[in-house]
Amino acid sequence: MSRTPSSHQHAANVLGALSLAVADRMNTAVEAIATLGPSAPAALAAMHEFLDGASVTQLSSVLGLTHSGTVRLVDRLVAEGLAERVKAQDGRAVSLVLTRDGRGTAERILRAREKSLASALSALPPDEIDNLAAALDTMLTTVTRTRAEERSARTTDRPQPWLCRLCDFTACGRNEGNCPVNNTITTGTSS
Repeated sequence: MSRTPSSHQHAANVLGALSLAVADRMNTAVEAIATLGPSAPAALAAMHEFLDGASVTQLSSVLGLTHSGTVRLVDRLVAEGLAERVKAQDGRAVSLVLTRDGRGTAERILRAREKSLASALSALPPDEIDNLAAALDTMLTTVTRTRAEERSARTTDRPQPWLCRLCDFTACGRNEGNCPVNNTITTGTSS
């Protein structure tokens, strides 16, 4: 006897397939620009959007990499002229900053990301995109809460990379208070 999946099961399954397809497509697009491994595009985008001048430890946290893995990634970024190490304001630590080439590469990464994601929306009319955006905000709020609870309860030893590591802060409306991830973390509620 065949079982008919519920609409919830169907939606969850289709979401999983779509998530993989969109992520694969986006990763292929951005990794073609920064050919220094799968974490390089996120490192450059994060430094461009919110992390320029950060420490290796801060970058490691955002990317969900070990400290040694992040050091190796930074070594590659520096060797390619995309980033440089500078003395931090306290004089004891080192800050990571993008070079002009690094900033340009990060901007190309963000444009490639946007193009690959926009193509996934191309079949939808504007009103369906608006409805999808509202549903995605709700889903991101739930995912963000769950991740924050896991971190505070330390229910996983695996480092979790930040959800915003490849985000375009202008597109998400972070500065206007429209980012569901930032709103959930800073206020504990959604926008």
